[in-house]
Amino acid sequence: MAENAPPGTALSGTARVEAFSDGVMAIAITLLILEIRVPPHEDGHLLEALEQIWPSYVAYLASFVLIGVIWMNHHTFFGRLRRIDNVLRWWNLVLLLGVSIVPFPTAVVADNVAHGMRRDSATAVTLYGIVGVLMTIPWAPMWWRLAKRPEMFRPGFDAAFARHEGWRAWPGIVIYAVCTAIGFVQPVVALVLFLLVAIFYGVSNQGWTAMGDVGVDE
Repeated sequence: MAENAPPGTALSGTARVEAFSDGVMAIAITLLILEIRVPPHEDGHLLEALEQIWPSYVAYLASFVLIGVIWMNHHTFFGRLRRIDNVLRWWNLVLLLGVSIVPFPTAVVADNVAHGMRRDSATAVTLYGIVGVLMTIPWAPMWWRLAKRPEMFRPGFDAAFARHEGWRAWPGIVIYAVCTAIGFVQPVVALVLFLLVAIFYGVSNQGWTAMGDVGVDE
């Protein structure tokens, strides 16, 4: 690409972006476990105390699987590319912004739901859902950018493929938005739904996914 190319149009390799993204996701997924702490308890009541913080376990599993699915989709996405531009780098940063935030709403959910704070539980689960939506949104513009600049693809992929994948990101946004709405009235139900949705996308090898094509590896 010529040195006088318009801003955002110059292409570069993907290695540094992939390495940086892997690092962010690895740190975020590791920080999740730090939010599960031994609950206060009297002598001989440890098991009972551990049982009472079960929402912490659900929140941890939901977030762990969610970040894991994001990582798998990210690996697949960049496996299809040979070059990227500045616009795609910025959207990738938006995606990583969502990933890096996940430990915070996970801790908020675990603390409030586990301690039976009903009003605050709704707020906590809603916050968690909003972060989930934040992580699904960037995939659509990332694919649409590739539709405009298919030369960033490896051979075998084109603009039509990118447009198709871009539209496939929207069901995930809707699903997380619905779960978030449920959190206003049934925080525990919404928390379990977040876990089930994350597991579904983690084991699904085909069909509509929240954040891309999980089952294809390059």
